[in-house]
Amino acid sequence: MSELTLTHWQELVHNALGDTALSIECLNGAVVVMVDPEDIRHAALQLRDNPNTRLDILSHMTAVDYSPRDPRFEVVYELFSLQFKQRARVKCALPFDGGEYDKPQIDSIHDIYLTANWHERECADLFGIAFAGHPDPRRILLPDDWDGHPLRKEYPFDGKRAWKLGSSVANAGTMESDLGL
Repeated sequence: MSELTLTHWQELVHNALGDTALSIECLNGAVVVMVDPEDIRHAALQLRDNPNTRLDILSHMTAVDYSPRDPRFEVVYELFSLQFKQRARVKCALPFDGGEYDKPQIDSIHDIYLTANWHERECADLFGIAFAGHPDPRRILLPDDWDGHPLRKEYPFDGKRAWKLGSSVANAGTMESDLGL
């Protein structure tokens, strides 16, 4: 196949997804697709297995907290095709009206892209997003008894040493003595 233009690549991605794509656009040199969270597994399979796209690598995955916007969270998947040397960014908007301990949920794609296993655990740990069907939902970066999710907008950033005194991994007294204060 000859060199693909971004517009042609956008058409191929759109054809692979069909009605699953809520929107698709070229934004800053990348094809960006919005997908309903309930359709993420179908979209991932279509983009990976379609002979015209072959997006066979999940190079990165993260989430974004747009609080107070509704929907508050977006899960973002960066996909790459080795065959076509092209990328696509797939986004899912997750509505959320809960508190700091409630978790928005989306299906896991760990069995479609193996790298999603680690990325989903990271998003769960730092943003508090639950990935239904994930085989190992334990925290990956923070200790199991850590209180809260540090990349959420409501997480304290005002210099407090403990998330909630007495309920965090370390209490303020212990932390100050460990720091030599």
